[in-house]
Amino acid sequence: MLKHAQDNKYAVPAFNFDNLEILKGIILAAEQEHSPVIIMATASAIKFMGLDYTLAIANSAINTATVPIVLHLDHCFDPHFIKTKISSDFGSVMLDWSKYPLKENIEKTKEIMQFAAPLGIAVESEIGHVGGKEDDMNSDTNIYTNIDEAVLFRNKTNINALAISVGTQHGEYKGKPLLQIDLIKQIASKMPEIPLVLHGASGVDDEQLALAINAGICKVNMGTDLKVAYAQSLKDSFEKDPKLFDARIFGQAAIDAVQTVSRTKIVACGANNKAK
Repeated sequence: MLKHAQDNKYAVPAFNFDNLEILKGIILAAEQEHSPVIIMATASAIKFMGLDYTLAIANSAINTATVPIVLHLDHCFDPHFIKTKISSDFGSVMLDWSKYPLKENIEKTKEIMQFAAPLGIAVESEIGHVGGKEDDMNSDTNIYTNIDEAVLFRNKTNINALAISVGTQHGEYKGKPLLQIDLIKQIASKMPEIPLVLHGASGVDDEQLALAINAGICKVNMGTDLKVAYAQSLKDSFEKDPKLFDARIFGQAAIDAVQTVSRTKIVACGANNKAK
C-alpha cells in the first residue's frame, strides 16, 4: 500500500480510532472517496476498547469494506505489549522509542523486527522526536530528524517505514505549523526505498501537506481532527436536544461528522480514487 503511494506521489491517510463511531466514519469516507486507508489504534485505545473488541470491529471493516484497509498499532511505548498482545491481525506496528538514545532505539527496534517479521507484520519507528500529546504521553520536546542518524537507523534495522520529525506535533496546535519541506526532500533522497511517515498532521493546511507529500511523505497520521469533530458533534446534539438519550441518533451524527472530516483529509492526501 505504501509502495503504491510512494510510486504515485500521494499519501495513504492513516486515522486513529477510539470507538466504533469513529471507525465507521473513517470507513464510510474511504469508500466514498475510493481510497485505501490505514486504521490505527494506540495501546491505550486498545486497553479502552478491549483487544477482542478492537480486533472484531477492525476485522469487520477490513473484511466488508470495498477499499483496501490495514490495521496498525500506533505509537506503542512498550515492546512487551507488542510481543504479548499483537498478532498477525495487525498489518503493521509502531514502536516509539524516539525519546531514548539512538543506540537504544536501534536495539529495541531490531527486537520488534525479529518478532514481527515471521508474522508478516511491518514495523514503523521514529527518528527525531515529534512532541505534543500522543496517547498517554506528553512531551514539550520537538527534535528534528537528523539525516545521518536516519540513514544509520535504516542500515542497522532494515525498518519498513520511518516516521520523521519535520515540524509537526501531536495534539492541537497553539500556532500554525511550518513544515521543513527541504528536510523531507533530503531524507527521501538518502533513502528512496523507505516509506516516510508524517505524524501529527491534524492542523496542517492542505498546501503544506501537498508539499510534504511531493517531497516524499507517503503515510500521513491524523487523529486529533477526528476526535474534535466527534466531540463537537456530541456537544451539538445535546445542545440541540438536552433530553436526547437515543445513542443511535447522536451516534449517527458523530459518524457523519467524522466521515466529513475524513473525506477532506483523504482528498488532501491525494488518496481519493487510488484504491486498487
